[in-house]
Amino acid sequence: MQGWMSIVRSLATIAFILMAFGLMLGIVKPTDALNCIGAILGAVIALIFIPGILVTAWSGMALWEKISLVAIEVSFSQWRKSRQ
Repeated sequence: MQGWMSIVRSLATIAFILMAFGLMLGIVKPTDALNCIGAILGAVIALIFIPGILVTAWSGMALWEKISLVAIEVSFSQWRKSRQ
């Protein structure tokens, strides 16, 4: 997990640096830069924190809870398949 986090942080840092150069050179508008910053931070949060939370939640569940979640997913996917 440490390697994955360092890769994501490095990519986010590179994206922030490129966006800063774009702002300084006038290539990127300030309003667009705010959207880009939000997108970069959202991607970093999604790629770093959410997998850890899901793994922690899954490992803390009892077996019957895991079976229930799988059964709900299977029934939901069958329901969606029948609607198409």
